[in-house]
Amino acid sequence: MGLENALGEVTLVLFTTLAPSGVIACLILGAALLSKRIDGKHREALNKFLSIPVLVALVGLVASATHLGNPGNALYVLAGVGRSPLSNEVLSGGVFFGLVGSYWFYSFTQTRRPRLERAWVVLFMVFGLVFLCGIALAYKVDTIVTWDTPLVPLNLVLNALIGGPLLALCTLAAARSSCGRQDSAPGELRISRILVIASAAALVANTAGYIAQNAIASPMSNAIVTFEQLVPAHPMGIAAFAVLCAIGIAIDARALKQGRVPTIPETSAATLLALAGIFIMRFMFYMSHMTVGVAY
Repeated sequence: MGLENALGEVTLVLFTTLAPSGVIACLILGAALLSKRIDGKHREALNKFLSIPVLVALVGLVASATHLGNPGNALYVLAGVGRSPLSNEVLSGGVFFGLVGSYWFYSFTQTRRPRLERAWVVLFMVFGLVFLCGIALAYKVDTIVTWDTPLVPLNLVLNALIGGPLLALCTLAAARSSCGRQDSAPGELRISRILVIASAAALVANTAGYIAQNAIASPMSNAIVTFEQLVPAHPMGIAAFAVLCAIGIAIDARALKQGRVPTIPETSAATLLALAGIFIMRFMFYMSHMTVGVAY
C-alpha cells in the first residue's frame, strides 16, 4: 500500500529532495555575493557557478511539473494564490526562479551596476526563503492525519539545512578551482567549517524530528490500514538517512581536519550521499499517506 503511494508520487519525492537544498545553497551563495571581501575574479566565478544549485532546484521543479499531467493545469493551480498552500508554493517558486535565473544571465553582461546586482541578489534570496516556506507548508495537510503535525514542515526545512550547505560547499569548490587556486585561505576554511557544522547540527535536529514523527504516527490508523502497515521500515529508513548524511558530512569534515577546504570530488560525494539520505525519508513520507477517511 505505502510503496504504491510513494511510487505514484516519486516526482514529488524528487522535488522535495532537490528543490529545498538547492534554494538554501542559492541563499548561501547570495550571502557570499553580497560580501565586499571577495575579489572580482572570485565574484565572477561565484556568479558563474551559481548555476549549480539553481540547476539542482530546477531539476526538482521540472520533476514536480510532471505531476500536473497537463502543463496548462498550472493556471488552475495559480487561481488559488492566497488561500491554497500549493498555489502559494507554485507562485513563489516561479518568482524565485525568474529572479535567480535572470540574475545569472545578467551576471555575464559586460556593463553591470553593482547596486542593481546587490538588490537583485537580495530579492532572489527573499523569494528563496518564501519558496522554501511555501514548500514546507504545502505538505502539512489536515485531511492526511500522518502529515498533519508541526514536524512535517520542520523536517523538510531541516532537510534543506543538511543538503544546502553541502551543495554550497560543492559550488564554492568549483568556483575556487575555476580561479586556478590551490591554496586554502583562512577565510575559506572558516566559512567551510561553518557550513559543515551547520549541516551536522541540522542532521542531529532532523534525526530527532524524524524519531519524534515516528513516535507520533506509529499509533495512527484509519478504517483499513495502520501507519506501521504503510511504512513498516520507517525506523530503518531513519537509520539509513542518518548514516548516509553523516558519512557525507564526515567526508567534508575530514578535509577540514587536514587544514584544507574539500575538493570537488569530496564535496560532490558528500552532497550526493546527503541527498540520497534525504530522498529515502521523503520517499517514506509519501508512503505514509493516510487520509482521515477509509481511503489511503
